[in-house]
Amino acid sequence: MTPDLTRLDILTIALVAGIVIAATLSFWPLLGVLILSSSLAVVVLPLQRRLRAKMNEELAAAVTTALVLVALVSTVFFTVSVIYSNIDYLSEIVSLIVGWIRAAYADFIYSEMAIPPDLVTDWINDQIGRFSEYFGTIIRSLPFLIVQFIVFFLSLFMFVLRGDAIRTEFVGLLPDRIVSAIERMSVMVVDTLYAIYVVHIATSVLTFLLALPFFYFLGFDHVVFYSLMAALFQLVPILGPSFLMIFLAIYALSMGDMRSLALLVVIGYPVVCAFPDIYLRPLMMGMRASIHPVLMWIGFFGGLAVMGLVGFILGPLFVALVVSGYHIIIDELKGARDDVSGEGGEGGGTAP
Repeated sequence: MTPDLTRLDILTIALVAGIVIAATLSFWPLLGVLILSSSLAVVVLPLQRRLRAKMNEELAAAVTTALVLVALVSTVFFTVSVIYSNIDYLSEIVSLIVGWIRAAYADFIYSEMAIPPDLVTDWINDQIGRFSEYFGTIIRSLPFLIVQFIVFFLSLFMFVLRGDAIRTEFVGLLPDRIVSAIERMSVMVVDTLYAIYVVHIATSVLTFLLALPFFYFLGFDHVVFYSLMAALFQLVPILGPSFLMIFLAIYALSMGDMRSLALLVVIGYPVVCAFPDIYLRPLMMGMRASIHPVLMWIGFFGGLAVMGLVGFILGPLFVALVVSGYHIIIDELKGARDDVSGEGGEGGGTAP
């Protein structure tokens, strides 16, 4: 039996809780970074466990963190270099589309449904102003972004290093009757995080590989650029790739290229966008996650709408925990019903 807490124990717990609350409030702006690093640590812990068989624990954690750093920096560098090398080409595309829209609008202004030119000009200037303001905000927050980057990888190292130990210590202090429920929730959390990180990255890479031959045979210039854009847009479920195909369809329409427009509609969207997003992503999620892909999408979009970027991780995670909690309660209720039924059957057998 667990002994009663003395007054000193209660004061100690209150003191520790107060320190934790104060630290959380003080580091609140970095809370999202810590959540992202801890969730990623859960996914890369299997790699650290394998490395521990060949080296000491700290070195294994450092190597695991370094591999994540190299992968992330390499991906960002490759993405930025491709976009930067094609920035002039992208500007030409945008200019061509804008010119086509202006020409179409010039024919439209003589109709009775014409929109006042001043209204269109004000709207364009407003959008340019908003973009400039957003870009300026990013530049001003660059020092804090660097701090977040450093904190992310330092905390990732610590979570990878101490993750298994923290889990073992925490579970060891719990009553036996709830350990099984915690274990089931832990499995659900790991599977969900795997589906979030690994499946999204795998889907994006597959989209890149599918886009390369499509844009090559389509006859588009800058094949790698378009394929990379398709892969980046694929990171946003359902909506992302559609935006790219709509943009390319408008570009083909502005050039009067009906062949490319038809190929984008008939082959491009089904193969490059719909197949990885609607078929492969749910299939790979279903191989690991135990909840329906639609619930995962609800978590993605709901989390992004409510919590921002962190919600992309926490949204599906909360949905998975709710589903796991539901199944645990159902199993508990079924077990209680079976126990009651068993007791009733035994009692009925002894009655005169």
